[in-house]
Amino acid sequence: MKNIAQIVPTFFNQCGKMLEFYFPFLASYWDTITRCQINDKVSTLGRYYLDFRPKYHYPGKFSKEGIPLFQVSNDTEIFHPTVICQYALGIFDFLLDGNYADEKLKERFFTQVNWLVQHKQKLDHGYGWYLNYDVPEYRLKYPWISALTQGEAISVLCRAYLLSNDNKYLDCAESALVPFEYSVREGGLLNFFNGVRIFEEYPSQKPNIVLNGYIFAVFGLYDLFLTNSNPIAERLYNNSIESLLKIINYFDIKYWSQYNLYYYPDLYPASYTYHNLHVEQLKALYIISKEEIFNNYYHKWKSYNSNFLYKSKALLKKLIISFQGLNNSK
Repeated sequence: MKNIAQIVPTFFNQCGKMLEFYFPFLASYWDTITRCQINDKVSTLGRYYLDFRPKYHYPGKFSKEGIPLFQVSNDTEIFHPTVICQYALGIFDFLLDGNYADEKLKERFFTQVNWLVQHKQKLDHGYGWYLNYDVPEYRLKYPWISALTQGEAISVLCRAYLLSNDNKYLDCAESALVPFEYSVREGGLLNFFNGVRIFEEYPSQKPNIVLNGYIFAVFGLYDLFLTNSNPIAERLYNNSIESLLKIINYFDIKYWSQYNLYYYPDLYPASYTYHNLHVEQLKALYIISKEEIFNNYYHKWKSYNSNFLYKSKALLKKLIISFQGLNNSK
């Protein structure tokens, strides 16, 4: 049997996620719902699409330089580029609230940004940020790259360029575009689901489109296009919107949204947190793209939250999946 020290934390973590279906206020830092904070068509770079200010209140440890550390085990802490990006986006929103006048906040923001610049690595194609932990569920062995991380890093770097006009940040953002043009088999982020081009948050050999990670990547592509009208970013953004229009229906299970399509045609309902993240992301996507289908799904998925039967059905399905997972770990 798998070590009880590994199973018990997983069990209690799942219990916490399930309680959030009925008691959202119990959500931890990691399950914070980041709300859409834009209301009009975005034509210039500025406030991030979702409110990441809650991510500023990081509960973990920091390095002596002021970089958040991510705990992967009881005795191991690492630099997690996604965590760093989200912390930076939270700082940026507070900076913007004060009209960029807070010098201490600005210094903290650029501490995160400079970490991204200094720690980007040469990939098979282009540059990016490795994630240094295994994901057994998707048979991923570290190091690996992520469309979510690349997209959020581009969003952070574009805002650093906005504040500094320093080309090193723009150059770094543009170098992070390259993996989006190469397949997972080639060491990139591109894959295909039913013939549709997709970007992978978890680049496994089997198509594994994670909805929230895909949309965060789209936000990054749009940010770079807004920053300097980058033609590659524009093309990738337009293609990604076209792809999502073709596959968004696969994520709708008529009572909830799916987290990913890795198990398709089997269902994999999102947690309460991720379902609501999808809702907020779709609202933002509709505002920037004006594609009515995103608005339709935004309202449809938002309505699922107020249906007790639908919510309970999603929770029951997740309980079954969790139970099966625990049994498979024996």
